[in-house]
Amino acid sequence: MSQDSSGGDYIRLKKDADGIVELVFDQPDKKVNVMGVAFDTAFKAAIAELEADKENIKGIYLCSAKPGQFFAGGDVKEMMNMPLDQSAEDRRVLFDAMMATKQPFRQLETLGVPVAVGINGAALGGGYEICLACHRRFALDHPSLQVGLPESQLGLLPGAGGIVRLTRMLGMQEAITLISTGKRLKADQALAKGLVDELASSEEEMRDKARAWLLSEPEPVQPWDKKGFRIPGGAPKDAADDQGLQGLLFFGPVNVMNQTHGNMPAQRAIFAAICDTARVVDFDTASEIETRYFLKLLLSPVARNMMTTFFVQMNAVNSGLSRPEGVPKREVRRLGLLGAGQMGAGLAMAAARAGIEVVLKDVDQAAAERGVDYVRKACEKSRRIDEHKTAEILGRIQPTGTLGDLADCDAIIEAVFEDRAVKAKVSSETEAILAEDALFTSNTSALPITELAEATQRPENFIGMHFFSPAERMPLVEIIRGAKTSDETLARTFDLGRQLGKTPIVVNDGVGFFTSRVIGKMMGQGLSMVTEGVPPALIENAARFAGYPVGPLALMDEISLDTAMKASGQAIEDATARGETMAETAVLTLCRRMVLEFDRKGKVFGGGFYEYPEGGGKYLWPQLKELYAGGCGQGISLEDVQDRILFAEALEAVRAMEEGIIESVPDGNIGSIMGIGFPAHTGGVFQFFNYRGLKASLERCRELAERYGEDDFKVPQLLVDRAQSGEAFV
Repeated sequence: MSQDSSGGDYIRLKKDADGIVELVFDQPDKKVNVMGVAFDTAFKAAIAELEADKENIKGIYLCSAKPGQFFAGGDVKEMMNMPLDQSAEDRRVLFDAMMATKQPFRQLETLGVPVAVGINGAALGGGYEICLACHRRFALDHPSLQVGLPESQLGLLPGAGGIVRLTRMLGMQEAITLISTGKRLKADQALAKGLVDELASSEEEMRDKARAWLLSEPEPVQPWDKKGFRIPGGAPKDAADDQGLQGLLFFGPVNVMNQTHGNMPAQRAIFAAICDTARVVDFDTASEIETRYFLKLLLSPVARNMMTTFFVQMNAVNSGLSRPEGVPKREVRRLGLLGAGQMGAGLAMAAARAGIEVVLKDVDQAAAERGVDYVRKACEKSRRIDEHKTAEILGRIQPTGTLGDLADCDAIIEAVFEDRAVKAKVSSETEAILAEDALFTSNTSALPITELAEATQRPENFIGMHFFSPAERMPLVEIIRGAKTSDETLARTFDLGRQLGKTPIVVNDGVGFFTSRVIGKMMGQGLSMVTEGVPPALIENAARFAGYPVGPLALMDEISLDTAMKASGQAIEDATARGETMAETAVLTLCRRMVLEFDRKGKVFGGGFYEYPEGGGKYLWPQLKELYAGGCGQGISLEDVQDRILFAEALEAVRAMEEGIIESVPDGNIGSIMGIGFPAHTGGVFQFFNYRGLKASLERCRELAERYGEDDFKVPQLLVDRAQSGEAFV
């Protein structure tokens, strides 16, 4: 090997006078390194060159030339180009190709030369699998550093040795936990878990530490390649003498099914792959087992849904798919928050954590101080925020009861009660003391933005931001553009959302916007089925089995039946004011009865559709099933209950697109999952139709309309057109 060799444009090999070879990843024309065809070709060539010169090599140091980025993992776009309906022969060819791609990893760790890696930033998925094939892992002690195997979040499992190596390194229990959750670990967490061996304060120190270790002539053998190696915590064959292992192997699959209800095949496959690879001693056989599980997931529709939405579309949304072009980015320096309740305080925490100075305003100083107390307690509950960070966050928040303290804020988020008059009053008063170019946003889940803007003098600067509770944790913000909102205001609001660490989706003004409108159909169907006599337990369980985090009745309890009753009544009044006729809904009928007849207003009031005993788990209010017992819904099938909820939401999303409320399929998919809990395995409300098949979806909608009425199941023309043309929602 020459002093400065190459494994292709992707990889550079540099050997110094001490015989240390630096293998540098630097994919051309990419901000990050990814594992695709280009990597495969370059890595095989580089390993072949190292193999040929190994007698003259003292050690190998892997690193990245990308600033703050080690390796991003597999090339998802290449994987998505693979057809799902492959023949047995095609699958065999693909299996062999995958095994060939993994071979250089095995060659690297068995070269007979010590190998160290310097992780200077994110090393996720395939990127961390490279690290696992090294004998020593050094990492940069920096907030941007992340390591882990998050493939499960895309419906996959690690396929480049991650299952086999992490199981042998940490044991089955730890590997199952880390891989099935797709956990990403910061530097200190990775060190504590053993995913990295040493931390360094700079790339130079990291390189020096690695060189010193390589020159110390360490044994260049992985633990699992040493004679007599045993998997930490034991292998399945040891279960007969270990009750802990017995419990893991017996109850593990049951727990996975209880948590995923069979909707997430990746979690089942991860558990099985870890156990099955641990059953065999031979590494190569274990590697084949891993590849078979990976291939099965890769060619599954659920993985395709999740890769489409959580990778391709998520990246597009966060990169500004719905942000107006040509408007320079502008960060918020000082943010004013009107209202120090749970929402305002949560936003104050999110903003202060992002480094923004916050003025938290309420009716008086005491009320504002209560908002700061909320932030303090939230910080104390968080395992990721230490005392020093808590002090920094609190130090950026100025509580006040004085309006004038907001004067130098360059952006305002109004987070007061959902009351038109209250919002109009605080908006008008606050705008009067702000600079002319100040951004003014209103946090609301349903009140019309165009109407709220009428209380201001500069409606072009006014926009809606619908945050989800708790605002300090929930990752989505729905941005609502009013009739007079300018492109500059929309762009600045998008940037503020990203600055707060949120994923912003953009919608246009309309009744219920997008997320509230769509989730209303889920709850509406749930309550309608109750009034039809469908057993409440069947409704709730059907929703959970379909992939929802909670059922419609539990969700209504969280919102409060009192709030839903008032909102439904207001919607009828608004429709009447517009000259429209709106019939009383099942939601209003049932909520009115629950609130007025039984004084059951929801969770915060002590009970609604559920009972909430102190120190115990919630359970359905026993009398609920008797209210409409004997109704026509008693004989309904599980499938119909699930499809009524799923299709009602997805069809409403299509109607919203027809009406111009939402213009972007990615925004709709991301918003429906991250904002309102639409089942993640479907890929979201629009991908749901692609997943089920457009023509098959059309037929199912017509069946549901015939059985349960056209109010929620009448097929929008847009879906008819897509089904006829075969044009998917993308």
